[in-house]
Amino acid sequence: MRGVIVPLVTPFNEDYSIDLPALEEHVDYLQKVGVHGIFINATTGEFTSLSKEERKFLAEKGRELVSSTFYLVGTASSNTFEVIELTKHAQDIGADYAVIAPPYYCPLKEEALFKHYSMVAEKTDIPIILYNIPSCANPLSVSLIRNLALEYPNIAGVKETIDSINHVRDVVLEIKGERKDFKVFTGLDQHFLNTLILGGDGGIMACANFAPELHVRLYRAFNEKRFEEAFEYAKKLAKLSKVYDLASSFGSAIKLAMSIRGFSIKPVLRPPYVVDGEETKEEIRRLIEEVLG
Repeated sequence: MRGVIVPLVTPFNEDYSIDLPALEEHVDYLQKVGVHGIFINATTGEFTSLSKEERKFLAEKGRELVSSTFYLVGTASSNTFEVIELTKHAQDIGADYAVIAPPYYCPLKEEALFKHYSMVAEKTDIPIILYNIPSCANPLSVSLIRNLALEYPNIAGVKETIDSINHVRDVVLEIKGERKDFKVFTGLDQHFLNTLILGGDGGIMACANFAPELHVRLYRAFNEKRFEEAFEYAKKLAKLSKVYDLASSFGSAIKLAMSIRGFSIKPVLRPPYVVDGEETKEEIRRLIEEVLG
């Protein structure tokens, strides 16, 4: 698995029920555009606002819909036994990878984090992508990621949603140097090209929900050594990533951007998240028009 992975939004109706037709339409669109993977129950998908039953339902529905790309399922929880249950479920339905952020809410030492991931890795066979997102959960150090990767063959990679090129550099050099099959993805659109240059494998980036053509073109240009073109796309993504600074949450930024670009997914978030108002929407509109025309 390499390239552009989309952490999928979860479409909702005005009554907060899951909008299945919009989900089907969006997954079909992303596959036609040529993304390399689709990731359901992601942070962008508001997984913390979904019940365990809804998460399983979405994972099963996604498995039905995703046919031409890699299929990833988020199985994070603050409860280790629930993570094991959800990861086993992802394995049983035939997902290609489970993506697991660290437990959130409770600060944990590295020994506790190692035990958490060890228990999941020992109870399941599905390849696991660690998810380092220190703004929302316990941070994963380079040494912890390395120890897990060298101890468990089914810990297959990491998504780095961390605004640090040095950290990504160290993960690539120290872990891929010892285990070449270990995958390193950025979670930040503005670091997509940087990660590829360092020897990483791609990105799992939220803006690919509404502008996947930019990400796919950058990846193709880089692979085909058309570097001037790759640089131009990288500049566009860097500017487009400012969308996160304009809104109060990832979900609000992405769903407002999608509504501006004409997607059928409604700008509805489940509480406690709220969609930002018209002023924010207009700022996002100006940014999109400046970058995408």
